[in-house]
Amino acid sequence: MTGARAGAVAVVAALLAVACGTVPITGRSQVLLFSDAQVAQLADQHHAKFMTEVKQKGVLVTGADANAARDLATVTTVGRRIIDAAGLADRYRWEIALVRDRQANAFVRPNGKIVVYTGILPAAKTDAGLAAVLGHEVAHVVARHGAERMSQSLLAQTGVQVANAAAAAYDPKYQAVTGAALGFGVQYGVLLPYSRAHESEADHLGLIFMARAGYDPVEAIGLWERMEALGGARQPEWMSSHPSPGTRRAQLRQWLPEAQPYYRDRSLPLPTR
Repeated sequence: MTGARAGAVAVVAALLAVACGTVPITGRSQVLLFSDAQVAQLADQHHAKFMTEVKQKGVLVTGADANAARDLATVTTVGRRIIDAAGLADRYRWEIALVRDRQANAFVRPNGKIVVYTGILPAAKTDAGLAAVLGHEVAHVVARHGAERMSQSLLAQTGVQVANAAAAAYDPKYQAVTGAALGFGVQYGVLLPYSRAHESEADHLGLIFMARAGYDPVEAIGLWERMEALGGARQPEWMSSHPSPGTRRAQLRQWLPEAQPYYRDRSLPLPTR
């Protein structure tokens, strides 16, 4: 091993030794090479650019929009209840934006900014269905999935570079083939499985948050029945960043007994592990 490669490995090992975290509620261990402040700063930049674009396109729903003002009020109310239930009301400067778009989608940034597309409202159907969507999004912030994804990408990139350099040193003619194989393996064997695990974890935490916010967690299963009914081509699960709707429904049924006590008694404290 050359000095440069040995140095890279040593740096990564040192980072791993001090960069361990634990996800609230699930207790899963995670590697976090980036601080919340670093991730939030990057998210601020991306969100500012996104909001500028949607305003320029005229697709941002505002209170002055008579046709969608009720939807905006509902999204805001449900979102605030979820944020309170997750215990994050004072942690970020939360903003919830509703954007006119046919996509059945919503996303969150690790700086407390939530974006909901109007295309997901028919699938949500009810306030409880919307709570399942927003509970999932807030859960990504609670679990610090943004920082974890960035850390995983950095580690994967470093590992590929070190292995590629080792292959080139052994025999340069194998470098291209080795690099392609490593990239494929990392994408489908590491990054995508981790992404699906994050989505499942967000479903798990989100189920508890929606129940604690006063929404029946059973409605999360209905949400994914309606999402699947929307149809459209789907990749095989192993090629996707998200679990299939059927997988999500099966997992949610397993977690319902854990969430339902919070629906019956909203004063229960969040579990700690």
